[in-house]
Amino acid sequence: MRAAYDEGRPIPESLARKAAEAGDPRGMTVYGIGLGERGAYAEAVHWLGKAAATGDLSAMVVLGTVHLDHGELREAERHFRRAADRGHAGARLALRQLRARRNGSGH
Repeated sequence: MRAAYDEGRPIPESLARKAAEAGDPRGMTVYGIGLGERGAYAEAVHWLGKAAATGDLSAMVVLGTVHLDHGELREAERHFRRAADRGHAGARLALRQLRARRNGSGH
């Protein structure tokens, strides 16, 4: 699973779930993404939060995006900020876009 995650290849949900339940942050992230795509918001936030707590930058960004999609701007900003502070370029971009959204410019 690690190689597939690092290379961005698809990972079956059953494998991601097993890895997540075993404590693997990559599995938690992938499983959380899958849950979010299926609309299982609370479960997605749970698993993404666990992965983010281990320092997984991708989980932080995805968690921020999930919160943003649900209109929870403060939570989104908190997670984007954590990833941006650790050098994640996508999180820095998301913070700029979030600020623009708050300021009403939309870009």
